[in-house]
Amino acid sequence: MPKRPLYIKTLKSALAALALIVGAAFVPDLARAQHMQPTPAMSAYFNMLFSGDLSGAPALFADNPDDPMVPMLKGQFEARFIDRTSGLDLSALESHKVRAIVELYQRYWRDTLMQIAPPADLEDAFVAQLDAMLLAEGFDVAGNDEDAREANLEALMNSEGVFAQSGRTPPLQDLMIWTENEVSKERIELTDGIYDVDVNFLDGFVSYGWMNFASFGMTSAGGWAKKDGLYCVCGSYDMNSERYRLSFLKHEARHYVDFKLYPELKAPDLEYRGKLTELAFAEDGLYRQLAQFTGGANKIDNAPHPLANWYVVDGLSRLVLDGKPPADAREWEAVPKEKIRKAARKLLKEHDHALNKKGAKTTTGVIAP
Repeated sequence: MPKRPLYIKTLKSALAALALIVGAAFVPDLARAQHMQPTPAMSAYFNMLFSGDLSGAPALFADNPDDPMVPMLKGQFEARFIDRTSGLDLSALESHKVRAIVELYQRYWRDTLMQIAPPADLEDAFVAQLDAMLLAEGFDVAGNDEDAREANLEALMNSEGVFAQSGRTPPLQDLMIWTENEVSKERIELTDGIYDVDVNFLDGFVSYGWMNFASFGMTSAGGWAKKDGLYCVCGSYDMNSERYRLSFLKHEARHYVDFKLYPELKAPDLEYRGKLTELAFAEDGLYRQLAQFTGGANKIDNAPHPLANWYVVDGLSRLVLDGKPPADAREWEAVPKEKIRKAARKLLKEHDHALNKKGAKTTTGVIAP
């Protein structure tokens, strides 16, 4: 754990698919929105966001003038996507090279989310510009090798004094940038063993990624796993909470281990395993977490979290609810917690069996919309 004091931001779930984060720098109306139940317009906006298409947002606001969240959402949206006067705060970036790359990402996010042209064409143009910037700094053109491009970009960022995580958060290319990074070795118990994992504690963020950008700070990744360890966004968690222990440490450690066990596994299967791992160890927050998975379940393509939620709910329903999905998430509360924990472990073993049957080193997964 980092030795320096960690600040804790208020956390509240507005949509089950991702954590919602209140930032101290956000305007009061936006911060207050985190303590409200999501309204129909807010839920509809987030559904658009997760699909990567906000072009229908102006019509949504016009059609829902009495929704209490519309004034805040409309004002933020117009400033960021119509007038383009609101964006990431780049004042902490001294490097003009890093600034230019971040500005490129912002333009790409705005253009793609507003669908000003076919997304594939916008991404091709974005990648060409990014490759040109990297080529100017002495890196080889990556072509179709996204991993090489990400490595080159992150190496450039590191050489300019900042840390970065790039890649794809479906459906868009993503970029997170931070300025403080401390590493600690953590011993983490999973259902199949105990693992020693490097955990990076991150702070001083310039960019939290495209979903945070497009939600005006209301949603963001709390952390992620890579082959070299885990990465924790410090402000997302109370480090003494069950939520940190489950939703970050155990969930992301499951990904870390699975990267080695199943190197080709895609996001839906990875998320399915991470969510089951949370439930396998959950205690006080078990019903709350399962209610979030239930509310965020959706069997759709190109949305790994909702799709994984759907499979979690379907599998647990088969094992503990006589095969009938709950009409209301409160139905889970009639099932003893230990029975749910055992069912989650059973589903993980079933999934392991299915993946190994297909070939552990080559399978991309068994979950499909």
